[in-house]
Amino acid sequence: MHDTSTRTLNFAEKKKISLYSIGVNLVLSIIKISGGLFSGSAALTADGVHSLSDLAASASVYIGIIISNKKSELFPHGLYKVENLVALISAFAIFFAGYEIAKDVLFGESTPISSLATALIVIGLTVLITYLYSRWEKQKAIALNSPSLMADAEHIKTDFYTALVVLVGVLGQYFGYPLIEKIAVVIVVYFIFHSGFEILKESIKVLLDASLDHESIVKIQDILKEEETVEKINAITGRNAGSFKFVQLDLNLVTDSLSEAHHIAHNIEEKIKQEMPFVEKVVVHYQ
Repeated sequence: MHDTSTRTLNFAEKKKISLYSIGVNLVLSIIKISGGLFSGSAALTADGVHSLSDLAASASVYIGIIISNKKSELFPHGLYKVENLVALISAFAIFFAGYEIAKDVLFGESTPISSLATALIVIGLTVLITYLYSRWEKQKAIALNSPSLMADAEHIKTDFYTALVVLVGVLGQYFGYPLIEKIAVVIVVYFIFHSGFEILKESIKVLLDASLDHESIVKIQDILKEEETVEKINAITGRNAGSFKFVQLDLNLVTDSLSEAHHIAHNIEEKIKQEMPFVEKVVVHYQ
């Protein structure tokens, strides 16, 4: 059942994970910039500066999660959509990251590598940290049904792709084949823009109050079909807001008593909330 304690636990977990992201991006920016300066790799230094923008994006996710949990009389349905708004901003941050990578590698000047070992160690750490953390955060985002954490996980994953580009660029530059870096960056930027587009699309759908996803509607249908008091399902509609779902049902009930119909509707609402933990509210219209 989705109650106040569950919402509090979800909020605390999301806040903790977003703080982890801030720490991860801070560490990445420090080791990349330091590694770039020591190795003489301009691409690695630029990637470190890019991680500073990731740090700002992770901070915005944290702020968005804090605001989305606030209650206000001006917003009686809650501020849950702030999470989706933050996800939308993160999508544009991902687009900007792809643009910066393409610009730096395709049009930037090549510089000699003074310490290949240092560059490789830093890139190896970056690949390991971003790959493991983005996978872990994505799993947590799915479990918590958090669009902002999902966007942040995709954003951090762009650092994994960036590290691969930098690796190819460093090796190509070191061995005298700078063209390899330019070819690799085109492929990587495609994947970066694709992930950004998916986040952008889902965020806009929620902000424009698109209907519930097909899986949720089918799940609700299955729950209602098990209810002997439901004679007919006229309509199932709803919307998403942040981590939560709001459901509206139009049903024909097997009763002529208004009080009994109200009791049945209440039981249906509780059952849906029990079996679908991220449902915040169910409104039942019956006849």
